[in-house]
Amino acid sequence: MSTNPFDDDTSPIKPPGRPTNPFGEDGNYFPSGPMSTPPKSHHHGPYTLGRSIDPTFPTKLHDATLTTTTMTSSAFLDSGDTSFEPSGATESTWQDLGDLPYRRVRMYSDIIWGRKGKQAKSPKSSISKASTFSDSAEENPDEEQFGLSWYPKSYVGIVRAHQNAVLGTGEDSFELSRLLSTTTTTFVAGCPNGGPIAAVTAPLSTGGGSGGGGIGNVSTSGFGSRTTIRIMNNSGKLMAAIPFPPKDFSLFTGTQQIQIHRSPGDIIAIGFTSRCVLVVVLRDSLVLSYDLLGKRVLPPFFALIDRNGERNLGKGMDLLEARIFEGGVAVLGVDMSSAVVEFLDEHDDPSYADEADVTSRRIVPLMPSQSDQSPSDGKEGKLSASASPFFLAPPPHYAIITPLPTAMYSRSNHIAFRCIAILPRQYAPSCRPELFLSTSDGSVVVSELHPSTSPNGGLTDIDCRSKIGDTGGIGPIAPIVSMSFAPNGRFLACFTSNSILTVVSTTFESKVLEFNTSSGSSSPPRSMGWCGEDSVVLHWKNLGVLMVGPYGDWLRFSYGNDSAVIGHGGGEDGLKRKNPSNETEVYLVPEIDCCRIVTPTSVEILQRVPPGTADLLRIGSIEPGALLLDASDAFDSGSPNADEAARSITQQEGLLEEAIQGCITAAAGEFDVKVQKRMLRAASYGLHFSCKDENSPCRNTGRPSAEAVTFVKTARKLRVLNAIHRPSIGWAMTASQFDSVSPKGVVARLMASGKPSLASSVSEYLKLGRKVRDYARAMKAAAFVGSCSTLSCANDTMSRRLISMTDSQIAEEAIKIIKGAENGKGDIPRKGEPNLTPPSPGIYASVALAAHRAGRKGVADLLIMLEDGPADKVHALLTIGSYVDAAAVAARARDPDLIYVCIDAFEQAFSKDEEGKGLHIAGVINKFPIEAVNMLTAYHALTAGLGSRDFKPLI
Repeated sequence: MSTNPFDDDTSPIKPPGRPTNPFGEDGNYFPSGPMSTPPKSHHHGPYTLGRSIDPTFPTKLHDATLTTTTMTSSAFLDSGDTSFEPSGATESTWQDLGDLPYRRVRMYSDIIWGRKGKQAKSPKSSISKASTFSDSAEENPDEEQFGLSWYPKSYVGIVRAHQNAVLGTGEDSFELSRLLSTTTTTFVAGCPNGGPIAAVTAPLSTGGGSGGGGIGNVSTSGFGSRTTIRIMNNSGKLMAAIPFPPKDFSLFTGTQQIQIHRSPGDIIAIGFTSRCVLVVVLRDSLVLSYDLLGKRVLPPFFALIDRNGERNLGKGMDLLEARIFEGGVAVLGVDMSSAVVEFLDEHDDPSYADEADVTSRRIVPLMPSQSDQSPSDGKEGKLSASASPFFLAPPPHYAIITPLPTAMYSRSNHIAFRCIAILPRQYAPSCRPELFLSTSDGSVVVSELHPSTSPNGGLTDIDCRSKIGDTGGIGPIAPIVSMSFAPNGRFLACFTSNSILTVVSTTFESKVLEFNTSSGSSSPPRSMGWCGEDSVVLHWKNLGVLMVGPYGDWLRFSYGNDSAVIGHGGGEDGLKRKNPSNETEVYLVPEIDCCRIVTPTSVEILQRVPPGTADLLRIGSIEPGALLLDASDAFDSGSPNADEAARSITQQEGLLEEAIQGCITAAAGEFDVKVQKRMLRAASYGLHFSCKDENSPCRNTGRPSAEAVTFVKTARKLRVLNAIHRPSIGWAMTASQFDSVSPKGVVARLMASGKPSLASSVSEYLKLGRKVRDYARAMKAAAFVGSCSTLSCANDTMSRRLISMTDSQIAEEAIKIIKGAENGKGDIPRKGEPNLTPPSPGIYASVALAAHRAGRKGVADLLIMLEDGPADKVHALLTIGSYVDAAAVAARARDPDLIYVCIDAFEQAFSKDEEGKGLHIAGVINKFPIEAVNMLTAYHALTAGLGSRDFKPLI
């Protein structure tokens, strides 16, 4: 076997069976012959509930136009679309990386990215692929699509004319796509834990960089001044389209609002945080942030401010690199300055932000200017430069920017930084993110986020030159050009300029791996990341994906025409037919337990086969779970040996429980519903014998055994996973990721994706906490109120009914949703909860605010009266402009902080001149309760005593 992972081994001496070189023309090995992609599994029919252990989940959970349809557990009996066709459930499709088996699981195939329509089901076949959608793709008359890339039609015409004039291949779509990719770049990022995909196409720089000019006379000058950032689920369905640059692109600096102008070529990086926030970084360190539905999270801000003091002119520092990680983004400027931006939200401990370095800056959302709206118009005002209050409670989202003194360190040590990597705070000794910077002399510098209080500015030179980049005395030390941390934070993968991949521990005390890739390419990989915690994946264009294991073992996976390029097979015509959308564009999305691979037509998961699955499905396995699985299969086939095979497992104490647990664990790691049912049936078959055992704990205590409890929890988890795997939802989440984010995190992600009805059903089905269920219901009710306001035409009976509903009827239906009483049964109290327990504080207020934003002031007034929490009620009333009512609520609650907030918000509604101040004070005296008047009097008396102007005549 060749030791070169990029060499085509043409040796005629090969043992029969599996090829000895997985990097040759045969690519991946499958029993049916050489294939460049794994074979698709056969379709297994609709996902209907045939038995009590069926792990399927309903899909008729109307989220597009929310109605008051009852969503109870009976809805889990519904069947849905079945275009989710995973593979990789048999040992014949696995590949061994040393002694670790890996598999490729095709999650979605034949994807048309950016589609907006619903899936069209074929009456003749239950197979419904992603290419059969009625509205196949986003209709945009100004853009033309090639896979994950969108180009202006005028620019495509220019490139096509050049192609026809110079190459004479004007009708070759693959050649046209290749030419377009040489003058542009498509940024693709994946939300962690199987979340949505973001993509944007931008022209390469026309300056002196490597991308200037393109091929021949093709340039990027005709690309245009606008592009679109698209957020799509893994099946290609469009979730949001964000125009870039935005129409009202403004920067708030102090009290000034500056109009700024940017072009698509200014984008240098996009990515998601673990809180599902899309971060877009521009070349001058300007940072934009959006949620999964395309709404702006924070106002634009600069991560690095120009040292010349031109902050108010809307200028930042040009960047050399931007690295987005799970907690934010780290940037490295061309002058070697750096900064770390941490995105936080209301769920983080406020003390974490208070303990930030003194040099850090805080970015908070901007509040709607009440002076730009009347209290009764029901429309949201313009954003003003006034920040949301932080002293009572943190805002929903905020950011902390910590500048680091790396520029001074670079000048004093006469070095330059080549690349950066960020260690998340949960793995850092300081409990804050740590920035790793590779130096031009082959070392790594670590920077802590407390430069003001740490010695040497928090910078430490690791001095790893002897472990990484050492050329053995031949030539200079090769610096690191790319770094990536393992998901567990224990290891760091480093790729040097001499094409050496080195894996070291995070402390640089030990070297785990050194692997030479120079035989395949002398340039760094286009992307590098981790596949779980056991291997590193690298991607080069036209070379496929290379996986390197902990002991130097390697595998290579070909995608699209990679194998055709290497093996020169198929010819030009065949290549054009097989790959019209430039399938060589492969994008890696590292996950905690796998690596998601996104191509122009598919999304698949490359993962290590779970140990439980490997134990059960390996040929000739004698593990207890495998024996129980064989006995269950024999029972289903009617074999008389089934009972004897099962009783042989019960002869040894504890063996049956181990077998049941093994089948349950293996079922949780599978994607194919048929395989899940098979393994759960085996576990159920074993539980039958366990319950008949006289020594079973469940018979002695009268309670279900631990295996039975795990069985029920796993079946519920699989039904939820199968529901979010469907193309209508499109989350490619694994069981390990489900456990990592917890069921509450799954519900939160569904709500962030605009699926509140499904989120509410999942929270009810999994019996989550009352606050989670109330919040999910509130989001569902808010979506219902919004849908009643956005419907403009009556296409069916339900739409006509929603349009004709009055404010009181809408409020009544919203209250039913909040109480979980859409089916007329009401909310069933759980153990320890009294009957008729009111919803959690803030639920009615949040729905009232949604009604206010939708222009339903009457609905908002009716719902806000039902709110019991004083703080939530006060903030809701202030948002809709009811200052007097808010002050009255604060006075009844006897909360001085809330009273002050009311007075301050009322002051913001007036101008800052003398007339505005007089109107504010007169309004407080004449309309606010006496407690507010006394507070205002005491405040102005105190400020007058401190030497300020005397306001007593005004009072």
